Amino acid sequence: MFYSSCEKSAHRRVERIGLLLLTMLLLVSGRAAHAQVAPYAMLSLGHYSGLGVGPGTAPTQSNGITSRGGTFGIFYDRYHAGPLGVGADMRAIIENSSNSGPYGNKTAGFLIGPRATINTVVLPFRPYVQVEIGGIGTNNGTQPNKDTHFGYQFQFGADYTLIPHVAARAEYGVGQLSTDGGKHTLQTFGLGLVVRL
Repeated sequence: MFYSSCEKSAHRRVERIGLLLLTMLLLVSGRAAHAQVAPYAMLSLGHYSGLGVGPGTAPTQSNGITSRGGTFGIFYDRYHAGPLGVGADMRAIIENSSNSGPYGNKTAGFLIGPRATINTVVLPFRPYVQVEIGGIGTNNGTQPNKDTHFGYQFQFGADYTLIPHVAARAEYGVGQLSTDGGKHTLQTFGLGLVVRL
């Protein structure tokens, strides 16, 4: 059968549209197949510093407190494009140490935000970065109760696969907590386990 030039052009357009739709379908189904939910738990160490922080520190002096405890959360990596994954993370921080004054050092909070990860095909680890916002409370090392304020944190880490669906995690986070006395630095260090469902 012979086609005119207009018919050939229309036929090519239909083929291209079909190919484009097939490619989009494969991408969407591939993304859904790689979506991943993973709860995790870490032993964590928090360091909170700034003006007036710590027992016996004057409001104009800078000092810090350190608290120990745990960080518990879950992440959901929804979208994947090659080695890059994008998703969300939410976590709770509960740290309490009785190590520098009559009230101890207390930090607790809830953070949520987006995350990006690199899935290395050859190596058994997955580096990630995330930025989270939420409410974080601390007793400043100077009172029995915690005052909660807005905070944010950037977290950098990596998950190292131990066995299928189980990974060890190491993480460092740094951010700020906005209080009535200004902005204070909040750092966290964590080591723990991730279970990929």
